[in-house]
Amino acid sequence: MGVPVLHCYADYKWTGPSEPIVRLCRELSGLGWRSDLACMAPWREGEGELARRAAAAGIAVSETFGFHRRRGLTRMVRDRRAILRHLADGDYGIVHCHGSWDHFVAGRAIGRSSAGMPLVRTDHGAREYVGHFLWRYYFGPRMIDHLIVLSDRYAVQAVNRLGLAVGAVTTVRGAVDTKEFKPSEAPPGMRERFGLAPEDVVIGVVARVQRHRRFGVLLAAAASVRRRDPRVKVVVCGRGTRRKQLLDRPVQKMGLQDTVIPLGYRREDYRDTLSVFDAGLMLVPGSDGSCRAALQMAAMGKPLIVAQRGVLPDIVRDGETGIVVDDTSGNLAEAMLLMAEDPTRRRRWGRAARQRMCARFSLSRQAEDVIRVYEKLL
Repeated sequence: MGVPVLHCYADYKWTGPSEPIVRLCRELSGLGWRSDLACMAPWREGEGELARRAAAAGIAVSETFGFHRRRGLTRMVRDRRAILRHLADGDYGIVHCHGSWDHFVAGRAIGRSSAGMPLVRTDHGAREYVGHFLWRYYFGPRMIDHLIVLSDRYAVQAVNRLGLAVGAVTTVRGAVDTKEFKPSEAPPGMRERFGLAPEDVVIGVVARVQRHRRFGVLLAAAASVRRRDPRVKVVVCGRGTRRKQLLDRPVQKMGLQDTVIPLGYRREDYRDTLSVFDAGLMLVPGSDGSCRAALQMAAMGKPLIVAQRGVLPDIVRDGETGIVVDDTSGNLAEAMLLMAEDPTRRRRWGRAARQRMCARFSLSRQAEDVIRVYEKLL
């Protein structure tokens, strides 16, 4: 049995990192490392979806961090006192932070407490580390005992640019529930409901419609592909305040209505929608740097086209489980055509993608890797 762990994430919404955090707490608790969650009180009553979902997963939750629109000294002092009270009331042996504000507050709280317990930080953003003073202070040994990153590349950067010792940084890859997300046939009539013909090759995109997600490049590639292989259809699952500007209107203007199919946000039929895809595509990671949607598609046996960004090249092995590209519109169009031309190869890549998720990106593998970090610190 391990020591109890207090996980901290100063948010109340069901944002990109929320699901991975809740899932990790559940897995660790099941392996004997009781994992409680300190999150943020919501702005309005009834809006704390993170706390509700964590409690439904059997996790002890406290809304320790106060809601704030602006971070400042007053808010920091109040949150630090709240964390100290929480630690005093519990029997925790480790504090594990998952966000920037909770890391800052907990780091200062533990530094002033007599507990002397280690602080672990998981960086869910998969950021490129630079060596300026503030980053060296924030992520360096003064504010952290161990840093968990999502890729070996980020681990090397953390050592070379942040002043952390080699033994103070560990790569723990993202994870996917391979029992929940597994290969399955699309429900009868679902392709037809989306306007897809039996002979169409469906490449699915799961991403918020945001400017930095490179929808312009995607649409330019789709226009090129349409002229050469009209069977290829790009299905986009995602919402965003700029969807009309970045997706709907350009699709109309470029005459791509029969090639690019926006489906909006999917919840109740999310897995069924993924089952329609013949392949997946992701160009830019979102707020969850582990690229959860890419992991889910791969676990369902979908080969992926990904760009050379973030952890995406770690998820896909080029020529074995999909295609990794420098994502100019021309390169992306060629990758889409290559993916579409050979169904036997797609199925082979998809099987290999599924096997890779089960072997290296499973929930149990992630939890075991985190436990090894805890054991090293203790």
